Amino acid sequence: MNKFFQLSFLFIIVLLCGSSFPQQNSFEELIIAKETNPQMYIEAKRAAINQELPVSIKIPGGILIDVIKVENDEILYSVIKNILSPFSNGEILTYNQVMQKYDLTSAEINWGGVINNEQPENVATQLLLIPDWTNDNVLSFDPITGDLVNANYIPPNPGNLASPKHALLNVNGFISVSDQITDLVQKFDTAGNYIGIYAPAGGVNNTILDNLRGHAYRPNGNLLVTVGSGANSNAVPEFDLGGNFLGNFIAIGAGGLNSPFCILFRANDVLVTGSSSDAAHRYDLSGNYINNLISGPNFPQQIIELANGNLALAVFSTPSGLGIYDSNGNQLNFFTAVTGLRGVYQLPSGNFVVTNGAGLHEINGTNGNLIRTIYASANLQYISLVDYATIPVELTAFNADVTGNTVVLNWTTATEVNNQGFEIERASSSTTPVQEDWTTIGFVPGFGTTTEPKSYSHTDQSVTGGTYYYRLKQIDFDGSFTYSGVAEVEVSVPTVFSLEQNYPNPFNPSTSIQFSLPVDAQVKINIYNLVGERAAEVASGNFAAGTHKVNFSASTLTSGIYFYRLEATGIDGNTFSSIRKMTLLK
Repeated sequence: MNKFFQLSFLFIIVLLCGSSFPQQNSFEELIIAKETNPQMYIEAKRAAINQELPVSIKIPGGILIDVIKVENDEILYSVIKNILSPFSNGEILTYNQVMQKYDLTSAEINWGGVINNEQPENVATQLLLIPDWTNDNVLSFDPITGDLVNANYIPPNPGNLASPKHALLNVNGFISVSDQITDLVQKFDTAGNYIGIYAPAGGVNNTILDNLRGHAYRPNGNLLVTVGSGANSNAVPEFDLGGNFLGNFIAIGAGGLNSPFCILFRANDVLVTGSSSDAAHRYDLSGNYINNLISGPNFPQQIIELANGNLALAVFSTPSGLGIYDSNGNQLNFFTAVTGLRGVYQLPSGNFVVTNGAGLHEINGTNGNLIRTIYASANLQYISLVDYATIPVELTAFNADVTGNTVVLNWTTATEVNNQGFEIERASSSTTPVQEDWTTIGFVPGFGTTTEPKSYSHTDQSVTGGTYYYRLKQIDFDGSFTYSGVAEVEVSVPTVFSLEQNYPNPFNPSTSIQFSLPVDAQVKINIYNLVGERAAEVASGNFAAGTHKVNFSASTLTSGIYFYRLEATGIDGNTFSSIRKMTLLK
């Protein structure tokens, strides 16, 4: 066979079989590169979408295929064959090789389209939130059972989410999501709607944040973020409640910190995992280095504190698994049934749920054996518990207006969580009332859990003259409560009987009639036609001293001129009578 034939034959083989298997990087090297700097992965996703190729493929039987890199203008895919141990027997293939090697007729194929949020409304007060790099969204799971609640708690948000790593609840009632590619911490409301940029305030600033990973909150509410690249690489910067940069909480490389990923606050110290320093570094509560609490794990990611004070550490690279340590960093167990770990959380049962490059899995908390795979996805990240019941109802306004002897209370909220409603309390005194002075005069139901502004109102018509104080007792569904501030009003008592002109006048068909009483009185208000016949009764009964307003509907009367008459007999024996004219136009 001559040389031309040999080359031609080789060319035909390449065409039939697709591009040759790439040799520049091993499977594990590419997976680790994707983890430390996902720009390579994001570029591959964009290229796949532009070329109308799949972003990810799930094949029945547990094979997960995901774009990972563009090499020589060709898109490469990582193939995970063992969802419990992603590095085992994994391979890198082109799409042609994938089609030739695997039957895709029953596969679930993600073409990179936006997924609509058609899940049920988010009503739980506690959830586990887990970002997903494949769909650039955030999923929610039940923190008791670990079961899926909503596959699109925060739906894909192109342009704002490109590689979400960590989702947390901010004390002000929104979800913060650190995104590794956009270099921003983004804000979403508790219904999954995008609010805007949280940090850095003003937008991307790569001198502060570049290739960020996990984030956390100091006890004072300030935001801390891990930084993996750029001028501030290997530092943990701090931001105030408005997202303004305050400086570095942990200095660049302090204590040998290299490629930080996760931050954990304990009672007396702060732990930060370093993927390239292979340690859980320990700092004091002001960010000063103390020591390495845990040394040796290869690419540690999320670290959490357990209820008994022990620590659980997700270890990504080989040797990989879930490490259990005591509070001083001594290893107690190392579970390897599921490897390539990113995130970890302990369920109330004692079992752990862990994420890796193939999904969310539940393992036994005692021996580490696999119990089940809860959700299959190529790129689930850190796991965080959000408890919306910890957010107080945010009262933005509370005021009282007086008309005669009627007090109208109005208040608004910006955020509500677990809000059963408001008890209206009133006190009357010449001095600031004490607890014993308050009495409950009404109840207004709340809206439960919402981040939308809400308005409320309550009318008190049972006051006479004097000084009155009002406050709101906001009650949660579990019975806990908080009080609002106090609104003070002065209600004056009329000195004489009077009857005011109805308003509006002329009217159709309703109008209001206002009258004043200097003392408590028996009152009658009747309507008469032009010949003196009684056409309707508006009011009859005892009224307290003060100014009152009653409504009258003339829907059963014909157009014309009518008269309304007030007759009042005070408790002091004095009587009063007054007549005014009104016009009904239909």
